[in-house]
Amino acid sequence: MQKTIDLIYVTTGRHPTVEKIICEATNSKYSHAAIGIEIEGTYRIVEAVRPAVRIVPGNYFDNCTIKQVVSLPISEEQHRTVVEKVMELVGTEYGVDDCVVSGLHNLLGEQAAAIANRLLDNGDTIQCSGAQVEFIRAAFPDFAGDCPSNHFTPEQARQFAIDYAARLGVTV
Repeated sequence: MQKTIDLIYVTTGRHPTVEKIICEATNSKYSHAAIGIEIEGTYRIVEAVRPAVRIVPGNYFDNCTIKQVVSLPISEEQHRTVVEKVMELVGTEYGVDDCVVSGLHNLLGEQAAAIANRLLDNGDTIQCSGAQVEFIRAAFPDFAGDCPSNHFTPEQARQFAIDYAARLGVTV
C-alpha cells in the first residue's frame, strides 16, 4: 500500500480569538497546520502547539468543519525520513514569536521578517506551519525553495502544498 504524508490545514474552534486573528491577518479560513502520518503502524497527527511539538491520535481533527487535507505519496525511504524528523522535533518548544515572524513575513515581506527574527529570541522554538514545512522537507527537500520554515503561515504552507501536489501529479 502506498504511504502518504497528509498535510492538514484546519481551524479548530478551540481558540476562537487567536484563530480569528490568524485568519484575518493571513486572509485565510485556516489558522493551523499539521501532518498526518503512520507511526509504528498507527495513523497519527503531529502538530506544533503550546507547549511543544506533539503526536496525537489520528482522529484529532475529525470534528473540525474547516479543514483541508493535501495527501502526498511518499516512498518507504521518504516515510522513514519524515518519521525521523518527527521524532527529532517532538518536544521542541512551540514559539509564539515564530508566529509573529511568519505573520510579519506575510504582511510586510522578507525584510520585516528578517528584522523581527533578529530581535526575537526564537532560535530554539517552532510554530505549526514551520514544523509542517520541516516534516515535508524531510521527504521533499526542494519544497518551497529556500524560504526559512519559520516564515510560513498556514495559508502559505497550504498554497505551496497545493502547488507541490500538482508538480507530483496529485489532484487536490
